[in-house]
Amino acid sequence: MGSLAALLLHDVGMEVTVYERREERRAELKAEGIRVRGVLQGEAFPKVGAAGEAAPPFDVIILAVSARESGDALRPISPFVHRDTVYVSMQDGNAVSALAGLAGEERTCAILSWASACESAEGEVEVEGLLSFVLGSFGPGAEMAIGGLVEALSAACPGKVTLTDDLGGEIWRRLEAAAAVSGLCAVAGAVPQEARSLEGISALCEEAAGECRKTASGEGREYQVPLNPWEDAVWKGVKPPMLRDIETGRKTEAAFLSGYIVQQARSTGVDVPVHSAVLSLVREMESGLRSPGEATLKELIRRIEEEKGMSLL
Repeated sequence: MGSLAALLLHDVGMEVTVYERREERRAELKAEGIRVRGVLQGEAFPKVGAAGEAAPPFDVIILAVSARESGDALRPISPFVHRDTVYVSMQDGNAVSALAGLAGEERTCAILSWASACESAEGEVEVEGLLSFVLGSFGPGAEMAIGGLVEALSAACPGKVTLTDDLGGEIWRRLEAAAAVSGLCAVAGAVPQEARSLEGISALCEEAAGECRKTASGEGREYQVPLNPWEDAVWKGVKPPMLRDIETGRKTEAAFLSGYIVQQARSTGVDVPVHSAVLSLVREMESGLRSPGEATLKELIRRIEEEKGMSLL
């Protein structure tokens, strides 16, 4: 997503510097640039920066790292900011709220990406689908920056960019689809177009989406309900990030997806058995105690029923 944003902004004339922590990928970007294929196509050679190099202060910093890595990503570039620098989260879940805690709400914005993309083995960015970019901010301090981003992205992707004055509601709307689909695919070990055909999983997906809705409502938050979590999550033949992380041995963003829903549900007295069971199993898979697949999916169903007080044992 970071490469996609860099290409789109570079194409409309914005001055862009890309920071990439992986040394091999950084060298690849310098040599071959950003190459995007699929429903969006293009190539760009933005400047590639490195931690420790002198750089002018940046007006906008877009974070497209894993939600749990925001603080680590900001530290190396912290000397390159000025008092009015605006931070933009291009991450899933409630990552933008965590970023606001680090940078302050008045300097924090979000680009909520209703998109499916992944990095290929050849270093290209494969864009499987793009429904929209929804942009919003927490406070008036970021209004000028977010307006500039809306204008730039609208020029690059006509008809696919909207500005919201209810960022909190939009975060919950994205959470409803992303947390349900990403979590269930991680448990099942399948891409969405395969997972949704498995027995019982579509009902679980709808139930998980409803749990998110009830939790948001318990906080007094209402939002436009997605029509279908499978379609609104956008991923089809691409593995959602949570499954990719588990398969490569990385920590997932579960704490910012199902984990956030479980946390907020507890504070409002809402029962969320599907997200609770997904969270517990993802943590076990992160620790190597389980693997994605049929057996873990069966255990998910058992735990959900058990939490509902209807154990199948």
